[in-house]
Amino acid sequence: MSFYKYILLIAIALFLCLAAILFSMAKKENNSVKEIYFRERCFRAEVVETMEQRAKGLMGRDDLAENQGMLFVFPEPGLYGFWMKNMLISIDIIWLDKDLAITHIEHSVPPCEADPCPAYNPHSPSQYVLEIRAGLAQELEMKTGDKFYFKGNGD
Repeated sequence: MSFYKYILLIAIALFLCLAAILFSMAKKENNSVKEIYFRERCFRAEVVETMEQRAKGLMGRDDLAENQGMLFVFPEPGLYGFWMKNMLISIDIIWLDKDLAITHIEHSVPPCEADPCPAYNPHSPSQYVLEIRAGLAQELEMKTGDKFYFKGNGD
């Protein structure tokens, strides 16, 4: 085998290893998706549970379909605040208690244009936070006390 063929084989092997590593890393960043319902309306929500996923949230996204959202899951109820740093779109932020009842809603929250960014905080402890397209909470007439549900959980 010539020297150049040997170098080419090593380069190909290194490239394949690097591609496999990058693919594996990208796959780990993908959030699981869970369907969460409000009345008859289904939202396919990306589930975020880790600190890294929560910190990134919907940053950098330039669109959010009407049936999509992001569901933040916290290990226990608390007063979890959110901000709109590096956001490109407005969203509705909906805080839910451990039973998926709405505890607070911030409507049509715009991207942050100030430094530091303002924080949006619930009025009572929540265990979940759902972010959806701006205006949908009002359109669907969501209010404090209304409940979401996951299919198949007996609700």
